[in-house]
Amino acid sequence: MREKQGLQVQTTGKSVNTTGFSNVQNQEIPIGIYRNMIDPVLITKTHGVSGKLSIAAELERYDRIGQDCVAVCVNDLIAAGAKPISFYDTISCARPKKDKVEDLEKSASEFCKKLGITYAGSDVMELPDIFHYDQYDMVGFAVGILDRGTVKTKHTVRQSDVLMGIASDGLHNNGYVAAKKKLFLTKTSMEIYYENLQSTLGELLMQPTRCYQRALEAIQKEGITIGPCTQVAHGGLDAAIRSLLPDGCGAVIKQPQQNIPPLYQVLHHDGNMTLDQMRKTCNMGVGMLFIVPEEDASRVIDIIDEAGEKPVPIGLVETDSREIRYI
Repeated sequence: MREKQGLQVQTTGKSVNTTGFSNVQNQEIPIGIYRNMIDPVLITKTHGVSGKLSIAAELERYDRIGQDCVAVCVNDLIAAGAKPISFYDTISCARPKKDKVEDLEKSASEFCKKLGITYAGSDVMELPDIFHYDQYDMVGFAVGILDRGTVKTKHTVRQSDVLMGIASDGLHNNGYVAAKKKLFLTKTSMEIYYENLQSTLGELLMQPTRCYQRALEAIQKEGITIGPCTQVAHGGLDAAIRSLLPDGCGAVIKQPQQNIPPLYQVLHHDGNMTLDQMRKTCNMGVGMLFIVPEEDASRVIDIIDEAGEKPVPIGLVETDSREIRYI
């Protein structure tokens, strides 16, 4: 072992453990506050940051990527009804650089603190045979706890139930590979300011993934029973909608082109992506999606708004059709 840029690296092996910025390896995670649960179970989620790191590398900006990694894992936990309690990450690269590793870890640590969950630490894996110079990957592992003794029976999907979305701040974990390819993205092109976007393209692409814990917990506290729930971050909007619908059900989705956020308009017009292609690849401005009873939809919209998020009701369930129709 030898010192390299402040990190303990292994010169001949393929991996390295490092305390990095956080210095919290083997941190204890308190669970005493959950002792009154009736039937507690642990739920785990593991996800990477996907193609967004290639955009970050092009812009030489890693200060928000940690939040993306935390949020994509935590959002899956809360979609499953679990209370997130800890997060751990692994950073892989050809040769670790102290400033970049610190940016990744600091962003994750600070966002965990904001969410009130334990940042359990980080490992840096040195893999020169897999990654090229200055290429990084980040994968997160999150743990949540669910009390099965208090879980209500999920709402049975019915005709005219509402497909309720919560707005994203951008692509989240979807569409970066397509965006980079279709728009021929370079550092220079991403730093150009666009009047119609009121931003640079790079700034829009680097918007961090939002976490919807507060909004979904607020709905739960109101005693509203919602149907299936999913994060729109592992495939496009179309796949998310299909994953929520029971067999034999379809939906009518209303998202007029003029209501599609500006970033997706750029992909549509400048990237020559059809709306169908975009729906299969991108979240179309929706970060979390779930089904809510028609009679509770108005109250849910108010709750989401009160939680500081933007509600996006996008369609209705059709139990007499298997087709998803976009109008």
